[in-house]
Amino acid sequence: MLKMSLTQMCPAFFLVLLLSGGSLAADAPYPEQTVVASRGSASVTMKDVDAALIGMPADQRANFMNSPKRIEELLERLLINQQLANEARAAKLDQDPLFQRAVQQQSDKMLTEQLAMKLRAEVSPAIVEPLARERYDVNPDAYAIPGRATVRHILIDTKTRSDAEAKTLAETARAKALAGEDFVKLVTEYSDDGSKRSNDGEIPDGEGEGLVPEFVAAVKQLKEKGEISPLVKTAFGYHIIKLEARYPAKSQSYDDVKERIISDLANRMRDNRVKEHIDELKALELTAKPEVVASLRSRYLPSATSAEPAAPGSK
Repeated sequence: MLKMSLTQMCPAFFLVLLLSGGSLAADAPYPEQTVVASRGSASVTMKDVDAALIGMPADQRANFMNSPKRIEELLERLLINQQLANEARAAKLDQDPLFQRAVQQQSDKMLTEQLAMKLRAEVSPAIVEPLARERYDVNPDAYAIPGRATVRHILIDTKTRSDAEAKTLAETARAKALAGEDFVKLVTEYSDDGSKRSNDGEIPDGEGEGLVPEFVAAVKQLKEKGEISPLVKTAFGYHIIKLEARYPAKSQSYDDVKERIISDLANRMRDNRVKEHIDELKALELTAKPEVVASLRSRYLPSATSAEPAAPGSK
């Protein structure tokens, strides 16, 4: 029997959901006992959906559920989980005391997550805003848009030729650049950088992350537009770098960065709130019997009779 997805089984429903932009739930709220979807022995209610989202922060749920595909995947997961669980109950697998204890541990884990969310929610952005203003005033330059240098370069690699040959070729290309020849044409003619076909050797931020230190250091020495660097040796070979433009750092007002600072501080304070509470619990006196703890190392080892296979021919 071919497996059918919810979309295949209820195409009209999901087509309406897609065209509605997910607005149906907002326009027509349903009580928690309302059945959303059912299959075989399983029925998913609004309460089931709410419970499935309990571990997600409230401010993220609307965005997560604003997707027909995610709704379908969630309902499919809930239905199959219920169907399989009903089979397991019929087989009385839920009556095993060890399983029941594992269920309790999962419940403890979920309660832990709920408490962490509660502790985090106690830190309000309103509490953070004065601190955000103070942080900005102490160092406004930290929130400036960094300056950048747009450069163009020619790479003569040392992978396909000797170092001496590469250096000689690089010196030839640099001499032509200094003589005023079109740099883009020199890139096309000389550069071994494979990206030259799409960017003509241009690097929008020649001082950015991900570039080798020797290259960045050379770019920082270029001050005037059109200035050409000496040969720059890196692990890739020899570079000739031309400064195309330099853009200075741009300051931003507090209003420009206010929301970002508040969000960053609030998240840090929320994390610290949870960590501090956990540290308080860890500071309580711990008691344990060393011999019982040590026994855990061997608790799950195979029995002596099955730990090692018998040697061939032995009795």
